[in-house]
Amino acid sequence: MSPRTAWPSGPVGEQRVPTILCVDDDPDVLEVLKEYFTRHGFRVVTAVNGVEAMFQVQRYLPQAVILDLFMPRLGGLGALDRIRRLLPGIATILISGVSDAVEMVTEAGVGVAGVLPKPLNLDQLLGTLARAGVVPPQARPAAAPNSEAPSMRKRVLVVDDEPETRDLLAEYLERKGFEVLQADGGEEALRRVAEFRPQVVLLDIRMPGLDGVETLRRIKALAQETPVIMVSGIEEIETARQTLASGASDYIAKPVDFQYLDSVLEAHLFMTQI
Repeated sequence: MSPRTAWPSGPVGEQRVPTILCVDDDPDVLEVLKEYFTRHGFRVVTAVNGVEAMFQVQRYLPQAVILDLFMPRLGGLGALDRIRRLLPGIATILISGVSDAVEMVTEAGVGVAGVLPKPLNLDQLLGTLARAGVVPPQARPAAAPNSEAPSMRKRVLVVDDEPETRDLLAEYLERKGFEVLQADGGEEALRRVAEFRPQVVLLDIRMPGLDGVETLRRIKALAQETPVIMVSGIEEIETARQTLASGASDYIAKPVDFQYLDSVLEAHLFMTQI
């Protein structure tokens, strides 16, 4: 069973809407999570402790759980163990206000979709869910390869100093119905952002001259709301993760998994429509 499995999530007609279980003993955190993910097309259920979370899992069969590590009445890791016995394929994101939570989870050998610190970066949470394959139906734009109104097509800027990589990504995205513009480096990317006003930027990390990290900072200064998805080689994954703190919305690895790219674009393009 995987997070993409079409599990029941409510009455007939709602079955394709992914259900997320949010578990935290802080009601303010639960309120923010519920409002945010409901707005983004998910069905959200909540629990204030691990025991209540077990009842919610049995009742709603969620596709994903966002789980606080430290709670009264069965903490996060204990609750996670029991939840996975019921739903082995559930996508799990652990959250915590404790600074060394990532190290604790790593040492415990727990495999999860992500471990995120508080205060929460909600866009990062959404991106982590997308990487785990949990995306609402509304986030799946219909392809429009033969659109007669280019202005209505979603605009993507592809930035990479390797022509083969740029052309491959551009060709794929154009076949999916996107309007694509290319840039061969950071300086050109900054000009294109101002002229093209892309709805998403795919930005390579390693480039001569103005590298991807610095280009990201400058793009966010020009267009704060534009999602920037970093594209990295395997050896740069840690750098890609660090760019999330500088404003990147997500990252993907080379060679690009196009199905994975689809899910990431779906999530972030949907966010720009809200």
